[in-house]
Amino acid sequence: MALPTSNNTLITHDIIAKDAAVMFLEESTFVKSINRDREQEFGKDRGGYTAGESVRIKIPPTPVVTDGDVWSPTDAAKNAVEETILLKVDTPKHVGLKFGSVEQALKFGQYNAKGGYKERILKPAVKALVSVVEADMLQRAITLTNNFVANTGPLTTLSPYDYARAALQRNLCPDDNRKALITSNMNVGLVSASRQLFNSQKDLAKQYTEGWIGRYAGFDFHEHQSLYRSTNGTQVAGVTVSGASQTGGTLAIGGVTNGTIFKAGMIFTLTGVNMLHPLTKQDTGVQMQFVVLADATMGGTTGALSIYPKITPQGQANANVTASPASGTGLTFVGAANQTIEQGLAYQGDAYAAAFVPQKLLAGCVGSTFDAGTFAIRCMTFGDGVNNFEGTRLDVLYGFTGVRNNWGVRTGVGL
Repeated sequence: MALPTSNNTLITHDIIAKDAAVMFLEESTFVKSINRDREQEFGKDRGGYTAGESVRIKIPPTPVVTDGDVWSPTDAAKNAVEETILLKVDTPKHVGLKFGSVEQALKFGQYNAKGGYKERILKPAVKALVSVVEADMLQRAITLTNNFVANTGPLTTLSPYDYARAALQRNLCPDDNRKALITSNMNVGLVSASRQLFNSQKDLAKQYTEGWIGRYAGFDFHEHQSLYRSTNGTQVAGVTVSGASQTGGTLAIGGVTNGTIFKAGMIFTLTGVNMLHPLTKQDTGVQMQFVVLADATMGGTTGALSIYPKITPQGQANANVTASPASGTGLTFVGAANQTIEQGLAYQGDAYAAAFVPQKLLAGCVGSTFDAGTFAIRCMTFGDGVNNFEGTRLDVLYGFTGVRNNWGVRTGVGL
């Protein structure tokens, strides 16, 4: 990705787009740590995409091992059941630049000079774009993730990350590429309590992005300013399961009133519904944690919640829990009603997937789309002859989804 070095080279949209792509990935923490290979599945037309296109991601089943010599058609059928997740490219974001005829006339040396266009204009614009994109993706990631480790006060010990590691291990999560993102407030407590661990060494600083703090329990710790603070709905007490033998990703509930609000990201457990070991299908003795996937407002004394993971009892394909909840079982939520929860996110990179796809240049515009295969950004200039102005914008178009949401763990404080 080497750039030209001649001072006689005039600045072009190609150079701006390429530099912006490099800066974007250098400045990002979350984006570059998650799976972005899905861009390759959006087809071969690299001329440009528009919002709304999608690709289906297939998740291989967890195989059932059969006892004895006799082949089991029932178990074989379970082993063929794949889950499918839709990754939809639905989010365009852009930032405006001052890049008119004067800037285009700059020589490359002037552009790269200290205090020049690249440092003064382009870098702050890309930083702002990264911050907003990562905030959006982290909000989605946190509200999709069901594993939750609560800390009763400020985070002054690393023990929640021992539990986070245990949660990932129970879900057979790969050991590589594990990250822990924490807020500045969380970092203050952790650094004070663990100075020897979180020691900013110059030789290590060269290997990691800005904000890297240290490593513990298999996680690389990063301070992040865009972590989502989720808020609970209006009721957490007295909510019950309405109807026995429920399975799947929708849970019918009772014990509510007209207008009761449940918010995406709320975490709850159900008595008698424990997590199964993914392979042996033995009871782990740990209650399965569920997350509410979408905001829901109740229209009466009963209603329904969209949840993850799907309730899949022992004996079914991809079974994950010991049993369906009994009718009348109470939902035990994390946190109080209307409480806003500050939290971090510990995860393995393949828990989530993103796709940044190239966009075509619009008619009447000039510019360039830089496409590296796993990341794309467009730099485009347009003019308005009637009002006599010229504008330039940097655009990204992306999609985000959870693939294996249980390979992530939320770490909340003050609960």
